[in-house]
Amino acid sequence: MKLHQLRALDAVARLGGIRAAAREMGLTQPALTKALRELEDANQLKLLVRGHRGASLTDAGARLVVHGRAIFRELEAAQIEMLQMAGDKGGHVSFGISPMLGQVIIPEAYRAFRTRFPNVRLRMHEAFTRETIAWVADGTIDFAVVLLLGSETSANITTQPWFDVDHKVVGRLGHPLGSRASFVDLHAQEWLITNASGGGQFDLLTRLCAENGMALPERIIEIPSLNLLQTMLHNTDAVAISPILTPEPSGNKAQIIECDAVHGLRRQFGLIRKADSQLGAAAEAMRDEVFRLSHQIMQNLRVQDAKK
Repeated sequence: MKLHQLRALDAVARLGGIRAAAREMGLTQPALTKALRELEDANQLKLLVRGHRGASLTDAGARLVVHGRAIFRELEAAQIEMLQMAGDKGGHVSFGISPMLGQVIIPEAYRAFRTRFPNVRLRMHEAFTRETIAWVADGTIDFAVVLLLGSETSANITTQPWFDVDHKVVGRLGHPLGSRASFVDLHAQEWLITNASGGGQFDLLTRLCAENGMALPERIIEIPSLNLLQTMLHNTDAVAISPILTPEPSGNKAQIIECDAVHGLRRQFGLIRKADSQLGAAAEAMRDEVFRLSHQIMQNLRVQDAKK
């Protein structure tokens, strides 16, 4: 397989036909058709189905396009890293971060990063673990710092645990339950979670209920957006399970509701990245800032806890 052949297949996949693909690549239709046939011959598989309305991918063709796009991204990343090592501070970095962690550290991480890489384009994703695995695996993002579920099993990703975070039940300031409640009273509340199909808060809530001999609460609202979830938390009597990353949860608009039956809710946060590639200089710099600031806030929390 050759790079120009993969680009030809990708162009046909995106544009839906030989003529449009040839025009985009600046080739004649016979030249593009030859490249595609050589690619099919090299793989001994039919990659395209040609018809009066254009061309469509076979299953093999669709799989090869996915691999080809990963190759294009790796090649672009290599080119950018070489330019950065040669003194060019351009390029781009794309990464994902847990929304709660991002709220606490991203502004400072951004400022530190910009002093070293003023011209690098940044793309930041509010990331939850399950979707992040796919983004890292296919090269959509360079890395992610999220809750590690312990089930990250993609063949081409690797994880690196960074720190443990305690989780607590939280409600709005002035919640009717006050600052302490029984688990029976907590269980009767409406619960807000980001994913009702498993992982993260759902797994913690499931464990809590099982440990206390109860089924899941009858009223659960799934909100896969941190901003919307926090809006509901701050303005209703619903409760949620939240990672505790600052002494005052949720920007002084929420409070911890202690419960003797709620304990040991600790989960691990860490890095997810591709196993078969290295981060570029700019991506490494952003990763290092996120690492430094994450550990700094955890140290601050330990100091605060020691003073209580």
